[in-house]
Amino acid sequence: MASDSLLPVFLESWDRQCRILDNLAALVDESNRSTKPSPDGMALDMQLCHIHEVRHGWLGEFSKAHQATLGDVLRQEGDQWLPIADLDAIRAQLKVSAKAVRDATEAGVERGGRIPPYDHAVFFLQHMLWHEGYHFALILLGLRNAGIEPSDEWEELNVWGIWRDPEI
Repeated sequence: MASDSLLPVFLESWDRQCRILDNLAALVDESNRSTKPSPDGMALDMQLCHIHEVRHGWLGEFSKAHQATLGDVLRQEGDQWLPIADLDAIRAQLKVSAKAVRDATEAGVERGGRIPPYDHAVFFLQHMLWHEGYHFALILLGLRNAGIEPSDEWEELNVWGIWRDPEI
């Protein structure tokens, strides 16, 4: 089991990942929000909403107080749930849910580490990192399908460099 003294490093990893996701989310706009990574995939705006909703759902399992800080990014239309129209509000809620996940993880470690159903809060955080990495790739593919190909320079500044240098 990871030492709790490593918690700041794990939380910094989460913070960096969230910055990267925010950078990618900034490329989703009105012209491409409906683009999908595959014919049967979720549209880009729904990918962003899904990330927020997964955070929301898992927080509801073990930290109702942190979940309560989150707003809605989906609206019901008949029997379907669709992204709200305001992309800025979706991006803002991603920031709110990122902080809630971070704070809930930290609180879970302070309470002894276990946050059911996870053996340790760090495993929850790792689950979130993996899940969001998966959707990062789908969003990037969807952007490429919309004709947006982030340059190597953009990727270095907005993705890969962030892992090596927090000042980027």
